[in-house]
Amino acid sequence: MAHRRFHGAIYTASHNDLLIGTLEALWDKADRYRLLDLRTDPGQDARDQKAKEHDALVECVALGDSAGEADIMRKHIDTSLGATAGWRLGHADAADGT
Repeated sequence: MAHRRFHGAIYTASHNDLLIGTLEALWDKADRYRLLDLRTDPGQDARDQKAKEHDALVECVALGDSAGEADIMRKHIDTSLGATAGWRLGHADAADGT
């Protein structure tokens, strides 16, 4: 998946083995939630927004702008497939009474 490879390249560039291992494990665990959310097409606007976030992240990395990187990643995570799927699962559980 290109999205995962993109993010992997970003955190692999940190050369921080603990960070890399932790994030790889989180990706593995979150994949099932992403797959759930992928069943619903978010639309071209959402895909375009993610591409803009990726471009901005690369620019911040290239400039060494850690504050900008952190801001972009917070927004990116808040609207990620995993976060969206988690939200949907929580609302489905509430609707089921579980």
